Amino acid sequence: MQLEADVCIVGGGVMGAATAYAISRIADKKIILLDRYGLGNEYCSSNDVNRVFRYSYGNDQYYTKMAIESLRLWKEIEKENGQELLIPAGLLMLEGEDEHANKFNESSFKTLTNLGLGAEVYEGPELKKRFPQFQAKVGFFDPHGGVLLASKSLETFSSQAGARGVRILEKHVTAFRGKSGLEIETSGGETIRAKKLVVTVGPWTGRFLRDGLTGVTSTRQQLIYLKPSRNIKRFTPTSCPVFFTDHHYGIPAVGIDGVKVSNKELTDPVDPETARRSVDQEQIEECRIACRRFVPGLADGEVVRTKVCLYDMTENSDFVIDRDLDNRDIVYGYGFSGHGFKFAPLIGKLLAGLALDREPSFDISRFSIRKSRRNPWMRGGQLGKGE
Repeated sequence: MQLEADVCIVGGGVMGAATAYAISRIADKKIILLDRYGLGNEYCSSNDVNRVFRYSYGNDQYYTKMAIESLRLWKEIEKENGQELLIPAGLLMLEGEDEHANKFNESSFKTLTNLGLGAEVYEGPELKKRFPQFQAKVGFFDPHGGVLLASKSLETFSSQAGARGVRILEKHVTAFRGKSGLEIETSGGETIRAKKLVVTVGPWTGRFLRDGLTGVTSTRQQLIYLKPSRNIKRFTPTSCPVFFTDHHYGIPAVGIDGVKVSNKELTDPVDPETARRSVDQEQIEECRIACRRFVPGLADGEVVRTKVCLYDMTENSDFVIDRDLDNRDIVYGYGFSGHGFKFAPLIGKLLAGLALDREPSFDISRFSIRKSRRNPWMRGGQLGKGE
């Protein structure tokens, strides 16, 4: 069996779906989107209840400006499709005992203030009055934080792409060749011939990379949803923001009767084929300890859901959005390092532009696939990205 396409996208998570959506909106192309397990499967890290949106990125104005453009695109998608995908809540960054986390919080506040984006700082009694669920000496507030409905967003991208003629197939790609025309091979023996190829397979990217390209490490991330024992309305977005503590982040209850809490710095390298998909009791206890310190009303909450996601981490947590070094018809999007979801409509647009040989609408030189052109890793600048 042989299929043909103008553009073949391998990887059906949010980045693949957003790319298919973006291409289908701006060009009349025959597009095939392939996913090994089908869109919205349980192996897909995009298929979770919710994810964080924020402007806060320490002193890194680049990501803040990307977030500003992404928010505009999210609103455009919501308007176009009549769907609420991003729920405003704000982001509260709580001062604790970790020096690097505190530096991230303070520099985020300064960056937002310098850009005229309306950040606020609350101290002592003022913090308790504004956000009675939390306890800390100081809290920095990013009013642009919010909650993205992850599974709903993925479904919106894929359904709208499908409505525009994108063919979405459940296929396991095992290899591709590009020396005499692009050929994509599947485990079922099919060959797909394409003019352009976009690779967005996330944690599975490593098997398609050769020497000289920026590497990626798959890591196991553990998510816990806690239902407060009393008055869950105090933990919904109308009264509770997204929050950062020393080592954890939390998302108010939306889409589920539970507050999502997870370690934002957990490093647990795994093989995506064999990674254990159950959450460790130790991680549940660490989340409870963090809540006792910063969000006491959550600490003894019932665990109503757990989930393991796989992140594709680059060495410096920056993305890769670039063409193959030897074949401009192959485009890579990977290494989203646990913080890419908020940028999905922008990343989809950028990957679409590369696949269509158009000039990027945003400077992506920082996201080079060449190791030599990438920024060094700076811990203080990378905190708070796992979400």
